[in-house]
Amino acid sequence: MADREMTLPVLGARLQESARRLGVAGFWPWWTAQLDACVPAAPRAALARRRMRPVLVFSGKEATLWLPSRDGAPRMVDTARIPLVGDATAIADAGRRAIGSTTRIVYGGAAAATRIVIALESRDVLRKQIVLPAAAEEGFRQALAYDLDRHTPFKADELYFDAAILERDRERGTLTVDLAAARRVVVDPMLRHAEGWGADVAAVVPGAPDSAAWSKLNLLPAHLRSGGSVWTRWQFWLPLALLGVFAAAAVAIPLWQKRDYAILLNALASEARARAAVSETLRQELDTRVADYNAALERKYAYPGTLRVVDDVSKLMPDDTWLTQFELKSVAKGKEMQRELLIRGETANAGRLVQLFEGSDLFAQAAPRSQTTKIQPGTGEIFDLGAQLKPLPKPDPIANLTGAAPTANPPVSADAGAGRAGAGGAGAGGAGAGGAGAASGPGPAGAASGADGGNAKLVPPTAAASSLAQAQKMAPAKPEAAMEKKP
Repeated sequence: MADREMTLPVLGARLQESARRLGVAGFWPWWTAQLDACVPAAPRAALARRRMRPVLVFSGKEATLWLPSRDGAPRMVDTARIPLVGDATAIADAGRRAIGSTTRIVYGGAAAATRIVIALESRDVLRKQIVLPAAAEEGFRQALAYDLDRHTPFKADELYFDAAILERDRERGTLTVDLAAARRVVVDPMLRHAEGWGADVAAVVPGAPDSAAWSKLNLLPAHLRSGGSVWTRWQFWLPLALLGVFAAAAVAIPLWQKRDYAILLNALASEARARAAVSETLRQELDTRVADYNAALERKYAYPGTLRVVDDVSKLMPDDTWLTQFELKSVAKGKEMQRELLIRGETANAGRLVQLFEGSDLFAQAAPRSQTTKIQPGTGEIFDLGAQLKPLPKPDPIANLTGAAPTANPPVSADAGAGRAGAGGAGAGGAGAGGAGAASGPGPAGAASGADGGNAKLVPPTAAASSLAQAQKMAPAKPEAAMEKKP
């Protein structure tokens, strides 16, 4: 449009120059042309009419006012004719009436002068196409201003002129420029008439009224163009400032809200962290106390009880075997405690004892601790055997609920039963019936076995519920019989 060069003379030139340097000068026109075909006809026509301004054409003895059509295809319509010959007052009144019909409303409802375009007829314009070097593109208007007297029969101070680039030939490195010029003595009276009628001249363009809105030429000098640059108008800066404020608010307010929300979350996280630390401390203290409380129980139930071991050994031993030593002890290996069984005695076949112990559910890694010794005279062998007790799986933990009734005491452990059996076995030779410690020599259990037909088998332990009196009744007569048979 004609006044586009007026509103952005410097910025537009800079943008065009930057686009030319980047090689995208023709992209925007091509892109807008492609988009223009996609826009419906009605919006496209409305946008075109919005870009069109009233055009005033001076021709001989009258001036014609052309206005954009209000509907249909965008075109200029002849709406008023103003006489230029006759009474000056009548001419001024006719011009004001014609221009007043196009008064525009600005901010606040105030009436402002109508911005119009003066279209020059072809007889009032000198036009010429000039070829310039491509290097002169940045300042080609200044270059033409110095050479106007060569391209026209008038001096530069007698003309209003403008130029636009029509074509660029990169192969030859040239520019084709359209130069248009008009004499000031022709244009100045037109400007005085338009200003006297209350119009605001935005541009002076060569060509017909229909093409005035799309002309790239504006012969009006920059200092005579009304309105100045768009960058100096408050009507431009105020909406832009409000838009910037709204954009900043749209960005800052959510950030501020998220900041407050983050602070609140940090406070809640700190409180939860403190509570978690207290809970962790209590849990560690509880675990320590539970571990201390369960240490004895874990040690007690880690391996089979002594009474059970004595019972299993008594069942594993053949009938022709009897013991002179029975020792059950705990051995530290690294950080773990292991239970070992050491037995010594006489048997008819010492080699099969290892197999018997390996097949047991309670013992593992059974092996002789020393060489087997033959009994002379006789067929028996003296053996010294060691084995490890297999650890038992831990019993399922029982939750100690607050306020629950206390549970009954667990059954008597194997160690306690063994102690009772040992107490009933009378004396230091309790390896057979007394389950704790070490025993040497033929104990009461061995003597009892001998009284029963020479069997050296350990006396099986009684049930956990058997009393001490029953154990004492089983012991009396058998020691004498054993002592009589033993050489």
